[in-house]
Amino acid sequence: MPILKVDIASKSYPANAETLLVFEKIRFEIGRGEFVCLVGPSGCGKTTLLNILAGLDPRYEGEVLFKGRRVDGCDADRLMIFQELGLFPWLTVRENIAFGLKCKKVPAAKRARICSEYLHMVDLARFQDSYIHEISAGMKQRVALARALAMDPEVLLMDEPFSSLDAQARDLLYEELQRIWGITKKTIVFVTHNVREAVCLGDRILVFSAPPVARLKASFSVGLPRPRTIEANGVIDIVKCVFGELKSEIRKTYDHEFHP
Repeated sequence: MPILKVDIASKSYPANAETLLVFEKIRFEIGRGEFVCLVGPSGCGKTTLLNILAGLDPRYEGEVLFKGRRVDGCDADRLMIFQELGLFPWLTVRENIAFGLKCKKVPAAKRARICSEYLHMVDLARFQDSYIHEISAGMKQRVALARALAMDPEVLLMDEPFSSLDAQARDLLYEELQRIWGITKKTIVFVTHNVREAVCLGDRILVFSAPPVARLKASFSVGLPRPRTIEANGVIDIVKCVFGELKSEIRKTYDHEFHP
């Protein structure tokens, strides 16, 4: 049984007196422990789909199943890491990582042990007493990842988590995320606009078509050994294939924006 099964006939929003159809006929499955990247033009509904998988948006036609059960709300087994991260500036690195555990009333000793484990996993033990404004953007991403992992979810949903980082920080985090994924074996669904990033990180890449009504256009398997870098020849070859599918959709998006 796949850990996630998606069969969405349509997703729409009310817009004034009309209904705005975002996407339709989105069908795919994700296996346990799989790393799947979603790519597509701006506005095709990737973040909306992630919100549906998280249980944050139940207003759609169709069905999403998590381990065979319909998703009808949020669940600690499916955690979202947003672009904005949502870290608390008045808490230290350790306190941010422990926040969810504290809300769940995990005993202090167990909470300390879990925090220590993930602080070491993301290589932030030296900065555990630092506040968020005292660490780099790349470190903040690792804090957000450690906070999510500390809750031990089965699925991590990541919405363009590296988009605000410089190229050097991104390259380092590609290595780190692959290493951590290899240790934890979590199922990851990762939204990105960066095709190289998707091929570097993903086992599989789902390509979405252009708005105004997007569909699932193509699926690519990435059978390359890990760890991967964005400069590797195999990565570049698959990037060309994926971008070949995506290029026409990006052009459609620009045509729709400038010639509606």
